Order: sequence, then structure tokens, then C-alpha cells
Amino acid sequence: MPNDEPLTPKTGLVVSSVSALSAVQQTVLAELYLPLIGPLAYSLYAALRGLQSTENELSNRRSHAELLGILGADLPTVLAARRKLEATGLLQSYYQEDELGTVYIYQLQLPLPALQFFADDLLSVLLLDTVGELRYQQLASDFTPSQIDLRAAKNVTANILEVFHVDSQKVTTTPLSVQKVRAQLAAGEPAEATSPVLSDDDFDWQLLGQILKQNYVDLKQVASSRQLIVTESRVYGISEIEMAKLISEVASLTTGQFDENQLKLLIARRYERPTAPIQPVQVSATSEPATTVEAGKTSQLSQPEQQLVDYAKSAAPYDFLNAIKQEKHGFVTSGENRLVHDLIGRGVLPNAVINMVIYYLLQNRELAALNRNLLETVANDWQQHGITTPEAALTYLKQRQQPKQPATRRKSNNRPTRKEIIPEWAKKETETGTKKQPANQLTAAQRKQLAERVAKLESNSEKED
Repeated sequence: MPNDEPLTPKTGLVVSSVSALSAVQQTVLAELYLPLIGPLAYSLYAALRGLQSTENELSNRRSHAELLGILGADLPTVLAARRKLEATGLLQSYYQEDELGTVYIYQLQLPLPALQFFADDLLSVLLLDTVGELRYQQLASDFTPSQIDLRAAKNVTANILEVFHVDSQKVTTTPLSVQKVRAQLAAGEPAEATSPVLSDDDFDWQLLGQILKQNYVDLKQVASSRQLIVTESRVYGISEIEMAKLISEVASLTTGQFDENQLKLLIARRYERPTAPIQPVQVSATSEPATTVEAGKTSQLSQPEQQLVDYAKSAAPYDFLNAIKQEKHGFVTSGENRLVHDLIGRGVLPNAVINMVIYYLLQNRELAALNRNLLETVANDWQQHGITTPEAALTYLKQRQQPKQPATRRKSNNRPTRKEIIPEWAKKETETGTKKQPANQLTAAQRKQLAERVAKLESNSEKED
């Protein structure tokens, strides 16, 4: 949970009131957002709308227990659904402590219009990965308004000043009452969800522009598609020259403009390809000691570890993930592809480190598929510890394993064995093969003497009766 703020079923919640969804917005939510967030998050959005506070006062708060009862789900499941709403821009969450206790303030956000949704790089790529190319194209077609060819028609629409009389002085000098209303409406509008901005320091935009200019591609549109180009180039490891060829393929020969959706589809078809499998490398705390790794420095690595590091630096995350799944005789699921896109879209870890996160989870943790919670937990932990290179990732893993896996005992497969904690008396018994008499165990003579005393006491008790 973000910032690790405490949350229990007793924690209060307040949902700010927002305007009702129009029929078009409800369709966008059901057709475009539902595949991304899933049915529970979709139900959570509806439940929060039902818990809206018309007064917008923090004192008029509900509890999360009421929300859990409506959804019929436990707290961790609902929190995971809440994060999906937040990630897709449908919810803003705030935490506060006051004299009444802890409270979360939830501000529901309206779904983006369909055209803005498809224009958003991250959302549209996630939708493509989730529903597949055929359904994606169908949805894009459904939300594309049909237009009549007006090139031969004449525009005879009346102008507002032709129909209504407006004081010219009020138009040039806006009345104070109008200014106040504008300010109130602007203050009451929900904050727009902003997409994370990727760093493109390693991408040569000048080279890309020079190639596209020779191919008569509209460079203004290229600039507006900057986020999409960076995301796709990082996910699939596309160079500037290859990206220029892809853009040129989908660009119009007459206008020089291109359809971003067609570019996404072309890249998905072209680069989701089989990759040579990666040989497993077991990260061990008993390997050769590794020095502290900084940018540009190389740690003391074994030959398999060095090969892994080299491939992590050279491979794109999708190719790296696909190679591991091939080695495990599996395949990359649409959910895993979406997780990789999401992690890259956050722009917090380099590609090589993201590859090491993938390797750690699928090989060392032996997971069959990437798990969102574990992927985000490991990535967040590595970011907090300043892991910026594959060498640093290996060093960090070894340091974490050292207290738990001593280097004195090893199995034949070079994995550190678990040291069993055995009591001292059990050790002596194992070594000698005989059972040591416990200190509080009675001898045969002592047991006989005790039995005689008990019989004598019982005899005296019967005589008194």
C-alpha cells in the first residue's frame, strides 16, 4: 500500500461527491477500463459512488468495514482493487489523521473520453496487451465517430453575434460575477490523472528526426508521440533507426502523419518473437565475495553470473522475459506483458535492473509467472536501496542471503544448506547412539519407594473412615 499508511476495517473513509456518469462515460468505463481493472475494481468504483458524502465533511465518515461488506471481499483484495483504480486514473486517495482517528479521503475521477483514452500511450498499450489485437481494433472502431464527407458542402452555420445581441464592453471586460463563477468551477474540477513521464536521455531524438525528415514524416506528430515512442523502445529494445523504419511504414505518403494505434500494433506483431532461452544461474551467498557496486564498476562475478549480467544489459525486458519463459518451457502471458509495460512506464528502474527483477522472481523464486504484488515489492525495495546496475542487484541479493544461508555447509548442487538448530542433549544422543538419562527421571528404586509411601497413605486414610 502506498506510503504504508495504516488501514484496518475500522479506518474511516469519506468519498467526495462527483457528478453522475453520462451514458457515454458508463460505456467507456465498461468497455475500455473494465478489461484493465477487472470486475472487483469495477465494483469498487460503483460502491464508492454509492458511499459519496453530499456534505463533503470529514466528520461525516464511514468505515472500511462497510465497504468490505458491500463488496463481500477481504481487506487485502479490496486494497489491490483500489490500486488498480488509482493506477488507471479513476481514483485519487488521501490519508489524514485527526481527533476522530484515521481517515482516507477518496476522490473519484471521471473516465477519460474514448479518444483521449486511445491517445494515452500507457492506457492504450495496456488495453492492447489485455484484450489482444482483434478486440482492440474492434473497440477503436466502435468508439470512432462516423463522419460525413463535407468537402463538397458549404458551411452556413450562424454566428452567435448574428443571433444574439451582446454588449461589446462586457465581452472585452469580463464582468466580476462571471470571473468568480469561473474560479469556483475551476477549483471544483477534479485533478486530471497524469501519466508517468519516462526518461529518454538514452534515446537519440536528433537521429530519429533526421531519418524521418528524409522520409517526409510529420515531425510535429512525432514530438507529440514522444511518450509512446520511448515506452515501446524500452520495452522491446528498439533502436532509433528501427523505430524510424516502423514509423515510416505506418505514416501516410501524402500527409506524413501516422496512426499511433497502427504503430502499436505493428510493433507488437514485429517484436513479440521467440527468444533464445537463458541458462539458470543460482544466486548464492557463498559465491566469491562481491565488492560494493556502483555505476561503471564491475563486481567479482563467476562466469555464469557475468553472462547473466551481460545479457541483462543488452536485452530488452520483453526479450529477457520471453527467454526465461522459453527456458522454463512456458510462455509470456498477456498479464506479464502488461506488468512489464507498467513497470517500465513508471520510469524508476533501468531496463537492465528490471531484467534482474524478472530473473530473480522467475528463476531464484521459481515462480511460474510474474506476480504484480511481488514484482512491485521487489522493484520498490531495489529502488529504495539505489540498485541501478545488474551487478549491484546480484551483490544486494547475496548480502540479503548471507545471514540466512551460512557458507560452512553446502550441498552438491552448490546451494547453501539450511542449518538445523538441534538441542545439546539431542546432539550428544546422536553422537553416542545412547539415550541420556534426563535429570528429572526417577530410578527403579525411587519409583518402588514412592509406591510404598502412597500405599501406606491410602491404608491410613481407610482406617480413619
